[in-house]
Amino acid sequence: MKKSAALKRVTLENDFGGQISFVGKLESESLNYNEDSGELVSEKIFSTEKGRTGYSVATRNGQEREKRAYLMEDQGETCIVSNGSILLGLDTDVMLTFCAQALAEQAESQSEDELEFVKKQLHVVNG
Repeated sequence: MKKSAALKRVTLENDFGGQISFVGKLESESLNYNEDSGELVSEKIFSTEKGRTGYSVATRNGQEREKRAYLMEDQGETCIVSNGSILLGLDTDVMLTFCAQALAEQAESQSEDELEFVKKQLHVVNG
């Protein structure tokens, strides 16, 4: 039987918006290193006590660092996405199509192992 993680205060740092804080728990975490580019990528997915999803991605390549964070809420036909500064409402089908296109473009330059990893991450998020 899998033990359920306790809820705690989480603050996600964001170089492209404001800090995002919520009470929630870590659902999934991954760390990947690309030997060709030297880039290290850390991704975390959280569930909040209010039923939202928090997502953070931090990349590092040499001395360059970048942190992005988002808070998402599924409202049926609409998905609300925030980067801590801007709140955007998107049609859920349009957002999923956009994400699929972005992943397809990224897949053209990724190895089979990286594609399998992305598929596993999507499975975790979509339960």
